[in-house]
Amino acid sequence: MSTEHLFAPVAIGSLTLPHRGIMPPMVVNLCDLDGSVTDRFIAYHVARARGGVALNITEAAYVHHSGKGFVRQLGIEHDGQVPGLRRLTDAVHAVGGLIAVQLFHGGRQASPELTGGVVAPSPIPCPVVRAMPHELTVPEIAKLVQSFVHAGVRAREAGFDAIEVHGAHGYLINEFLSPHTNHREDAYGGDEERRARFPLEIVDGLRAALGRDFPLIYRISASEYLPGGLTVADSGRFCRRLVEHGIDAINVTGSIYESNRVAGGPWDPLGAFVDDAAGIKEAIGGAVPVAVANRIKTPEFADEVIASGRADLVCTGRALICDPDFYNKARSGESGLIRVCLSCNHCMGELMSGNPVSCLCNPLAGREVDYAWPSTASTVREVVVVGGGIAGMEAANTAASRGHHVRLFEATGVLGGHVIAGTRPPFKGEIGACVDYERAALAANGVEVSLDKPVDAALLAGLGADRIIVATGSDPIVPALPGADGPSVVTAEDVLLGRVDTGADVAVVGAGSVGVETAELLCAQGRSVTVIELADDMLSDLSATLRAPLEARIRQTSTRFEFGRRVVGFGEHEVQTESGNLGPFDTIVLAVGYRPDTELSRALRSAGVAHTVIGDAIAPRKISDAVLEGFTAGYAV
Repeated sequence: MSTEHLFAPVAIGSLTLPHRGIMPPMVVNLCDLDGSVTDRFIAYHVARARGGVALNITEAAYVHHSGKGFVRQLGIEHDGQVPGLRRLTDAVHAVGGLIAVQLFHGGRQASPELTGGVVAPSPIPCPVVRAMPHELTVPEIAKLVQSFVHAGVRAREAGFDAIEVHGAHGYLINEFLSPHTNHREDAYGGDEERRARFPLEIVDGLRAALGRDFPLIYRISASEYLPGGLTVADSGRFCRRLVEHGIDAINVTGSIYESNRVAGGPWDPLGAFVDDAAGIKEAIGGAVPVAVANRIKTPEFADEVIASGRADLVCTGRALICDPDFYNKARSGESGLIRVCLSCNHCMGELMSGNPVSCLCNPLAGREVDYAWPSTASTVREVVVVGGGIAGMEAANTAASRGHHVRLFEATGVLGGHVIAGTRPPFKGEIGACVDYERAALAANGVEVSLDKPVDAALLAGLGADRIIVATGSDPIVPALPGADGPSVVTAEDVLLGRVDTGADVAVVGAGSVGVETAELLCAQGRSVTVIELADDMLSDLSATLRAPLEARIRQTSTRFEFGRRVVGFGEHEVQTESGNLGPFDTIVLAVGYRPDTELSRALRSAGVAHTVIGDAIAPRKISDAVLEGFTAGYAV
């Protein structure tokens, strides 16, 4: 499919971009605690610039300490941070990239643990952060306007090519504009014109300090997706005023913390905010370019958005965390080798937990400074990988990419391991993209793949390999309880892969993510489901960010939960617990975890054959752990 529209140049004020694909601001927690730039942060941005993105926009940089939202967030609040910012821009420019900085204040959605308290136009707490904000006085508002202006001057001194003003996602500027969060009755609130005063004073101040030719972008949540919040019509009228005040481009996103659509998941449509962007573009009459973000995952879809005229630029955010070479691969006709973002929000979960950015699929995300990549080995070696799950495929691909001769043996007829079953619950199909990438890469890298090929220690010892990597995965746990081997007891994997007919009434033992996702699938199939769990709650294996949407969905089904139940055995069509029996059930589904398959590794150790064990064969964990261990094992050859 052609991507001619995506790769057409476009101007943002005085700045000409080589094409229409930009990286939106995403906090990655890679800076120092004081907000200063680190080598790790620079390497992260350089990788995306080298990968062909038209414009890097840094994460939200706080302009005043009262607005800091994240532990290791970028800062631009004082002159001492300028030298580090200059190192960043110099490094991006050195690889031919362009870079903008986003100016930010968290308002009531800042982190009170970092700031000592939060501020806002009105004393209305965010239900997510829950801290009662201090209502800003008029003199305090004036000082914050100047904080944005001074930060803009620092940005120019640091060598940034453009500035974006963060007026979206429920942060301070958005709070002033929105009738949902601004209940003032003075010069900064009340009617639409007065609510717009604070953001327009910031834009006017930046224009006065920087001149008319310095490119300014404004990011806006076109709709807050809340009753009484901003609508696309409201935002369209405001964007006309932004253009009149000298903004050179509008970057459209949507939602605030409360409406929980900031980072869309696979339950959202692709290009979730594209129609909103079209509304903004119509409202301003095409006066300046309009960009749009959220679930734009492939170059083909990006091109379609631009070709349709609904937006002029696309923001591929999580897609660039997943594959920094997204645009180079697209331009060179290698779209099939892009690691496609799964919209799984693993990256968001890590961020909201205070951790550095990482990706379920990309082992280098946030670790770019730790590895010379791509890299070629000085000596070509013979490598054997046992196991065609995600860990094994990543190990094989990494080693082959470095020039080694790699053979991969998979005991079954299908590559992908447990991820295949993981694609079957509702809204999980996109997870299969990580398997699709690995399979395509195996072919592109020339890995010799043997399916339906179980191997043992004797066979491996006779191959004469320089390195053996064991990625034999894990098996579902069947507890050693009376009746666990009965005909009505099956594993969640049996259900997910369609190996069994469960009947109408089903019990699922275990309320971790596998159990709850299996229950969701059974509900979608019209089954009556009871989930039985020892703990007092569900989904303890997920971060709060990843847990929330799944728990909300399962609570909306007819699923019955029996918490605090210790299972002691299984009768015919019943689950026996210490506090009484439950049933009858047509089928009892076990979702109580996995245990590593160590048989081959133990045999190799007994035979004295050196090898490396990775992934679930060490301990069952996340896809991200399997990918990282596969990469490091392949890289170490």
